[in-house]
Amino acid sequence: MDMSKLKVISSLQFLFRIVLGGMLIFAGILKLIDNTTLFESVAYIIWLPVWAKNLIINYLPYIEIGVGALLISYLFDSISIPANTLIYLSFFIFAVWGMGSGLEMDCGCFGDLDSSSFIGQLLGSELGWKMTIRNGIFTAMSVFLFWKPAKI
Repeated sequence: MDMSKLKVISSLQFLFRIVLGGMLIFAGILKLIDNTTLFESVAYIIWLPVWAKNLIINYLPYIEIGVGALLISYLFDSISIPANTLIYLSFFIFAVWGMGSGLEMDCGCFGDLDSSSFIGQLLGSELGWKMTIRNGIFTAMSVFLFWKPAKI
């Protein structure tokens, strides 16, 4: 592989780390400030045992912040990249499940972010196509971080 392709891949991976890690940190902080919508959305998952719901509600914000920080800092890649991918894949599966189930609610992804604000409109926490596509893109970006192209 020539150097220009390596540089493009490296640059994309850097950008994806910043975006994905930053989103996790941002979402985690907003959930710490107010986890009401997270609590409500997790309550709708009837097939999830109560102990798992408690883990998600109590620890997801801290996990998001920790994984996001590790991802951005390039620390513990053997843990942070798979954990990041697992988080975004879970979000994608939840979005698909919620949309397929006909749920019309805020997922709690970004705490109680006002949907009338610019950031609220951009990110969107309502279950639907917008969230499913966004989470699918984030999952694909996460998988791309696993790629270790052969160097010359």
